[in-house]
Parts: sequence; structure tokens; C-alpha cells
Amino acid sequence: QVLWVQQQHEKKRKKRDFSQDPSLSPFSQFVSEVAPSASAFHGQPRYRAVPPHLFPDPLFREQWYLNGGAKDGLDMNLAPAWQKGYTGKGVVVSILDDGIQTNHPDLAQNYDPLASTDINGNDDDPMPQDNGDNKHGTRCAGEVAAVAYNQFCGIGVAYNASIGGVRMLDGVVNDAVEARALGLNPEHIDIYGVTSGRKGKGSIFVWASGNGGRHTDSCNCDGYTNSIFTLSISSATQGGYKPWYLEECSSTLATTYSSGTPGHDKSVATVDMDARLRPDHICTVEHTGTSASAPLAAGICALALEANPTLTWRDMQYLVVLTSRPGPLEKENGWIVTGVRRKVSHKFGYGLMDAGALVTLAEKWTTVPPQHICKSQEVIEDRQINPAYGTTLDFYMDVDACAGTLNDVRFLEHVQCKISLRFFPRGNLRILLTSPMGTTSTLLFERPRDVINSNFDDWPFLSVHFWGEKAEGRWHLQVVNGGNRHVNQPGILKKWQIIFYGTSVNPVRLRPTNGARSTPWKSPLNTFAFPTQSQPITPVPDNFFDDEVIRNFQNFPNIYSFAGSNQEPVIASLDGKSTKVRDNDENYIEDDEERKEGCDEQCDDQGCFGKGPAKCVACRYKRMDRTCVSTCPPRSYSDSQEVCQPCHEACETCTGPDQKSCTTCSPGHVRVIDLDICLQQCPEGYYENFLEKTCIPCQTNCAGCQDRPDRCTSCDHHLLLYQNKCLASCPMHTYETDDYSCGSCQETCETCSGANSSQCVSCPTGRFWREGRCVTECPAHHYADTQQKECVECPPGCGECNKTTCTTCLDDWKVNAKGRCVSKDSQRCDVDQYYDSGNCKPCHSTCGSCDGPTEGACISCANPLMLQGTKCVGRCDKGFYNERDTQQCEPCLHACARCHGKSNCTECKVGLQLQSGECRTACSAGFYSDKGVCLRCYMSCKTCSGPGQDQCVSCPNGWQLLSGECRPDCPERYYKTEFGCQKCHQGCRNCPGCKAQEGKRKINVEALLLSAQPVSTLQIVNPFNFITGMALIACLCVIILFITIFVILQRGGFPANQRAYSKVSITKPKVTCNYNVVTVSDGDSSDSDSSEGRKLITPKPERTAC
Repeated sequence: QVLWVQQQHEKKRKKRDFSQDPSLSPFSQFVSEVAPSASAFHGQPRYRAVPPHLFPDPLFREQWYLNGGAKDGLDMNLAPAWQKGYTGKGVVVSILDDGIQTNHPDLAQNYDPLASTDINGNDDDPMPQDNGDNKHGTRCAGEVAAVAYNQFCGIGVAYNASIGGVRMLDGVVNDAVEARALGLNPEHIDIYGVTSGRKGKGSIFVWASGNGGRHTDSCNCDGYTNSIFTLSISSATQGGYKPWYLEECSSTLATTYSSGTPGHDKSVATVDMDARLRPDHICTVEHTGTSASAPLAAGICALALEANPTLTWRDMQYLVVLTSRPGPLEKENGWIVTGVRRKVSHKFGYGLMDAGALVTLAEKWTTVPPQHICKSQEVIEDRQINPAYGTTLDFYMDVDACAGTLNDVRFLEHVQCKISLRFFPRGNLRILLTSPMGTTSTLLFERPRDVINSNFDDWPFLSVHFWGEKAEGRWHLQVVNGGNRHVNQPGILKKWQIIFYGTSVNPVRLRPTNGARSTPWKSPLNTFAFPTQSQPITPVPDNFFDDEVIRNFQNFPNIYSFAGSNQEPVIASLDGKSTKVRDNDENYIEDDEERKEGCDEQCDDQGCFGKGPAKCVACRYKRMDRTCVSTCPPRSYSDSQEVCQPCHEACETCTGPDQKSCTTCSPGHVRVIDLDICLQQCPEGYYENFLEKTCIPCQTNCAGCQDRPDRCTSCDHHLLLYQNKCLASCPMHTYETDDYSCGSCQETCETCSGANSSQCVSCPTGRFWREGRCVTECPAHHYADTQQKECVECPPGCGECNKTTCTTCLDDWKVNAKGRCVSKDSQRCDVDQYYDSGNCKPCHSTCGSCDGPTEGACISCANPLMLQGTKCVGRCDKGFYNERDTQQCEPCLHACARCHGKSNCTECKVGLQLQSGECRTACSAGFYSDKGVCLRCYMSCKTCSGPGQDQCVSCPNGWQLLSGECRPDCPERYYKTEFGCQKCHQGCRNCPGCKAQEGKRKINVEALLLSAQPVSTLQIVNPFNFITGMALIACLCVIILFITIFVILQRGGFPANQRAYSKVSITKPKVTCNYNVVTVSDGDSSDSDSSEGRKLITPKPERTAC
């Protein structure tokens, strides 16, 4: 027997690769002390970053979010948790994604097959397809549980946790697939339903909030992030700002670090998927998006579960709320203060997660009281939502929070507002909810790209902004039509209801810390030692809200104690370089004595203390590790101390350690030409030149492009796509579609509002507008207005007419002297009477003359009334104007809602724009639309999207568009192309068309000279040093010559024994100067120094006589 059935539909799922107030509740005392505002955040004395040399894993130094590499030395504060010995051991995490590489050398040790399955392949092996598009799940797994203390990639936050993967996003996704994934082995998996997993404590679901920020999407419209059972995690950039992809919503609980602007902010370093396990392909430093943030949060939660395995899913949310810090992210605007004096943001939730504080609080935490759910009454009323821009619909509800019942809620956790409404387009709406304590949370922001003609049916908009507040009192719901899309008809709010989740008693109770785990932890490599005794922690008494107790909770002990390290001595060689080769460790020298004979050719003249290039006192050329080499190997560079350092993993060759120093890119990477960095794929707003392996920026205003910078595939949200161009408005013969593009009008229309033949707005010459259609001939009783190109109805009684008079009349009507049609029998009666069945009867009191008794049978009117159709009115209705010559109300042009004359509109019908008295489908060039009125662009713009100087969309001929501004020429650091101004290479100030490698040549000539092999002990490594040396030698030779001559002359000038003067023989002394000459090929010299270099640098060493 089948009890229930439902058709399964494919779902679109993307990998998300940015003084006590006595009125306050007791809960507010806790949150204001345990998690204070900006003054107590990362960076205070209690915070210590992890030193980059703590872990030997090669990419650990690139994991800036773990080792103090964010702005102001911040990170996720994992050091206190690791110092306590918490590494995730015993906690199981599963990644629901496109699978994970189970044999990856940095994951295999922690892989858990019981937490894994392959739903797409219908087996138990979650290994992804090796097609280059299924790396996401493996990368996320590495963030959580990459193995520490090995030679592969970096480390995971919980590097001893068990990690599994569910392969579900590499195929069709429907409800059945998602249900199987979310229900996998809930008694075994700790973090990935909720109320039944982990033996009743509930599995921990950590969800990425979403990457739709560029298109102003809202994570409140995602069913998972909008659930009370998930920890919805947002992202912050390395600098502590909102990344471009971040979605703002009221369901976001907290934030971790992730990627930001390419070339400005670093991304996340983790493992990478490569089936062949090639060493240079199994790691990445370019994991991005909120999907890189969620695994960091999952790893931190794993540490908390290890510290306290009894934590329920609600406990974990409390810990995150209470310990996350707004301080590191407060430079970004949008923070509000809740009714319990807690800072919260629609971008970042309660702030940056703090692993140290979260684990410390988890140790003391006791399970929160049972969850109460209180539902308000469901308000059912069809209230109209005004289509006019900026209008607000207000609702109020007084609630008692189920007081006196089993569902009493006095301390709030989650609040859901369940709403049913109809409005098109939905994306215009903004919905706000205000609590009795004055906290206003935006449940839904405007979403310009949501143009779906659909409803919100019992959609439960979630907010976590009321956490800890009281529920009792008046709640205020606002529905605002705040979008810029045109609205054709009013909407309807059908019903709404508020659901309160929380407890009836104070939820926060901490246990004494006497039994808390405090085993000291040490690195297996003994790189440093932690103290064996930590500072004592004050036990927590029953009265948790005691101020002294809270203060002690905040004062974390100093967690690191390093062995002292002395400054590393260096040996200065004659060439001015300082090279440290010998180690201070006596065992390393092995009692060898220094000598200068029999040394390796890589040693300089200072000698060595043994055989081989590793025993040099100082190196002749370069040093790699403790060995002297002639040149640095591939994928490395020589630093200022002549030490070989590894290039960034994106570089094949480089001149420095970061992405901006690449001279060529590694295989599998492409060069972003304007940013001059190497990435694994082109970022949004670029297209890939597959032949040259480069990313070329799209033309200004293109959100995406293909094959050429000006071949747009999508546009910035305020622009329209037409024939691969982004325009401010659709051109003639087209209309704006719901997906922000321009569609073609039906061929009979000149302009239109849709694709149908009945949606014409204006007509071409030879056709006339009639009820939305463009016709070649007007119907009976109408005349064709050739000036306005529309069919106009004739006056009453006319069979045919022109603009001023009736030419023929209907039966029993005749044309009078004024050119109007009147009844043939009207002459039998007075002017204000009409003839009926042999009698003259009076007209309606409003008529001057008539052909019937009603007010709708007037033919003319007495002053001051005016004839509008067949009625006499004191004022013309909307859509008509007063024609003073005839005292009649004539209809406005069909596109006008109001007018002062036939060709002078003052208001347009919905969807049209008013410009110079004319209603148009789009503003003409040089104007932009502001609430239905066309206003002039800034004077330098040809077309624009707003009034500002930086809101140009296109420019006059000869002018260049750059960052929204039209300029007569490209500014400094940009060059002119047929697609507008493009950025020069970062090494160029100005360029005619600066390519990536051209800019590198001038920067790197000194490095190339340094890397050339010398032929003598005195090195000339700089052209300018060479010139100086030549000048000094020449001067010295001249001085010696003159001194010699002077001495000889003086000695010969004194008489000796009265002898005559003798002839003085003056011989020019011969001075030989030896110097080294370094050969540099013309291709390696800089443009500015090439000619001079050919004079100064000869192809071989020679002896020169001065």
C-alpha cells in the first residue's frame, strides 16, 4: 500500500567555492561579560599567534588564518586549544560535497570509511572523478583534518579528527539524494538529523552561507542556512572586510576567514585533488569562498567536541554565539547592538570565531535546558502591498511568549517569521522584524535578480539576532517595496506567524573547572616547550553572573613558553654579502678545522672546514639549505642574502616569495595579466586565453565575458545584456526581459514592453497604435493621428472624422455648423432638451445639450463644465487633458498616465519613462531613469546608470571608460586598447601596451646580473657600481701621474754644488688595474640600460692599462 508519493525534481546545487541597564534580562549580563565588545578581541595580551615554524608541514606558513597572518596579526586563535592538547581526536567529520580523495597522503591517515559513501556512484567509495572539476570536497576535508607533522601540504584545524566524505554533488541532486546524504550513519558522525544523531545529542551541521553576494542574493532564501539546526558560517577577508561574494542575511551565526580580492588578499591553503598524486598538484593555496570558511568552523567545533563530548547541537550554537568576536571585523560597517547589548551583523553574524575561547568555555559548559517552541497566532488577512516604490506595509503583534504554559519562552534563541505573500517581482521586497527590546533584523534584503513570478508560501525567515532577548511584548513586521524593478500590480500578504525557540529558565550554567583537562601538550619535534603548569583558573560558583568570575574567564593564561633563541650570526664576505652557512651547533661542525686549500669550488676565498659544498665558510654564489650551489634550482629564487628560497606554488619561475613575483606560471595555472598573479582559474570578470594561458579582464561593466573583453556573457546587476554588450537601457525595437537582457519586439512594433504583438508601446511610420497593437488601418469610428501614430476614437454620432470635425454621421444624425454630429430631431426642441417619441424632454442637469436623459448622454456642456466623452465634468479625469479651445477633455497619448496636452505628458504608465514630456520604454542616450523619470547624466557620460561622475556606462567617441568614469585619456598606469583602458603591468608607470613579461625585465635585471656566474673574486654586480669603480681608478691614475711629475721637478729645481741643470727624463708610470666583467645578453638587459650596458660590459675579461 502506497501512503504517500512525490515526484522528484532535479535541484540546482553549487559548491560554495566571502553600566547595567535594569531592564535587561539576566542573560544579557552573561553575554555582555563573556563576549564583550570591541575592546576585548584578538590582539589583546591573552592572544598569541602560532609561530610559522611550529609545524614542519610545507604549506603551514601559507595558512595565515592559523598563524597570525591576517590584518593586525589576527587569526582563528587556535593556539590555546592546541596547547590544551585538543586536536579533534575521537571526533568524526563528514564533508557533503563532490567526494574526497581517500588516498591523499595528507588525508589517508585520518580517513574514516564509516563516515563516507558515494550516492552518485551508488557505492561506498567517495573518490571523485578525476576530471579537474571535482576538487572541492577534498579541499574542504583538508581544512578540517589534514594530517600534521608531515611533508605534505598544510595542517587541518582538527588534524587528528576522523574525516569522511559523501559524494553527492557530482550528478543529479534531488530530495532523495540530499536525504541519503544527511542521514548517513548519524550515530557515528559527529559533525555534518540533528535531534536524533549522536545518541540523542544531535549531529552538528555546519553550512556555508553562500557565494551569491555579487548578485545581491540572500542566504535567508536558502533552506539549509535558514534552518535552526545549522551553523551558518560567513567569510571575512585577510584584511577583516566583507568579501565580494558574501551574502547578507539574519541567519548567519558567525564568521571565519577565507579568500578576498585576488592579488590583494590571500586565499585558503589546503590539500588538492590529483588522482596521479603528483607532488606539485596535491596542494593548493587558492581555495576560496564561504565553502572555505565552513570547514574551518567545523574543525573548531571538532575541538570543542573533544573538550566536551556531551555537547548537544544547541550547546554548540550557544558556544559559537558567546565566544565569537566582532572586534576584528568592526572596520566593516553594518553592526547593530541588540537588546542584550551584543553586537551582531547581517554580514558576519556574531563575529569571528575564537577557537581558544570556544574550547575553554566548552570545558565548563553544562547542557542547556530543554528547548521550548512557542508559536504565535497565525494572522490571516489579505493585506495589499502597494506597487509604488518605497511604500511600507506595517504589522504589529502582541505576544505573551506562551507564559504559564509548558512552552513558555523567556530566553530567546532562534526566531522564525513564517510568511505567505504574493508579489511580482519578489526581489523588490525588503522584510524587517523588530523585537520588543528594539532590535531590528532584516529578514530579507532586496534581490534585483529575483524576477520569478512566484510566491513565498509559509517560508520561515530565520533570525539569530534576538538571541538572549525576551520574547514577550509587541513585535513589528515591515514589508517594504524597495527595489528598482517595475511593478505592474499590487501584491498580497496573505498570512504571517512568529515562532519563538528558547528556554523558560536561564540557559547558561558553567561547572567548576577542577576536573577540566589540562594535560600539557608538546610538539613531537620539540621545537618549543609549553609550561607544565598553567595559571590557576578560579572555580565557578553557583552564581555564574558574578562579575569577578566573568573577568577571570576572560583572562586566559599565557599559553606559550619558547626556548630562548639568539640572533643568528652571519659572516660578511669581501663582496659585501652576508652568508650564514655554519650552524651554531658544535655537533654540526664535527671538530673540522678551517682551511683554505682543497675546498669545493662552490666555496669562496674564506675557505671551508671540510670537503663538499656543505662545508663552506661562505658561498661563492648561492646557498640552498646548508649547501652552496652555483645557481638556484627551478621553482626557487635568490633572496637578498643569496639564499635560495621556494617560489609560491603558483610560480614556475619567480623573483620573490608571493604570487605577484611570478615570472612564469606553474603548469595548471594561468596569469591574470592586469593583476600580474598566477591562479588556477580565471576569477569572475575575466576570460581565459587558452593559447597564452592568461586571464584577460572583461570590458568595464561586464560581469563575465568570452573570447574577447567586449563579448559580455553577463552584466553588472544594474545593466542589461544585448548582443554581448552591457547597456544602460534597451535600444529601439527591443524590450527589457525578466532576466536582465534585451529581447526583440514583434516586427510590427517600434518599441514594446514584451514579445507579443499586443505589447507595442509605439509604432513605426505607416502604422498606428490601437489597444497595444500597431495596425495599418484604424477601425470604424476612429481616425488615424499621423503625428502621434495612434488611432483616436471619433466623437459621439460620427461615422467618420478627422482631427477637428466629423466628416460623416451615423443614421438619424447630421453634421451641424460646428462640425459635430447632432440628432436630426434636435432642432425641434430647445438646446437643453432632446426629442423622444414626439416629445421634448430635458437633458441631465450637467449637460448643455444631449441625446438622452442620463449624465452620459451629453453632446455639449454649459460653462464651466467640460465634455469628456459623453459626460460633462468639472475636472478632466486622469488620462485626459483640458483642450481650452473646445472646452473638452481630450484623451492623452496612449502611453501617458497624465498630461497637459497631447504631446506633453507629465506622468507615464507603469513601466515607461518620462523624458521631455514624452513617455518612452527607455531613456535616450545621456539620460538615466530615476523612479520613472529620465534625468540627465553627468556631462562626460554618453550613457549612464546614475547621476554620478563614476556611473557612466558608455563614453563619447574618443573618450575612455574606466571604473565608471569617462576620461579623455587613460590615466597613469593604464594603456589604451580598443576595449577601453587596461591596467599596465604593475612594474610600469606608463605603457603603450605593457605585457606581463616586459614589466618584469626592468625589475629583474639586477637579479639576472646576480645570477650570472663570475670569473674572478671581485664581483661587479651592478652597472652603477662599475661606473663608479672606473671613475675612481681613472682619478687615481691621474693623481699618481701628477705627483710623480711634481716630485721630479721639485728635486731638480735645487742647485747641487753649483752644477748646471740636467735634463729630466719623465717616464709615464704603468699602472695595471684588474677587474671582472660580467657578460649579459642583450635579451636580458633592461630597455633603459641596454645601450649603456653595451659600452660598459664587454663579452670577456681583459686587462686594462690606466
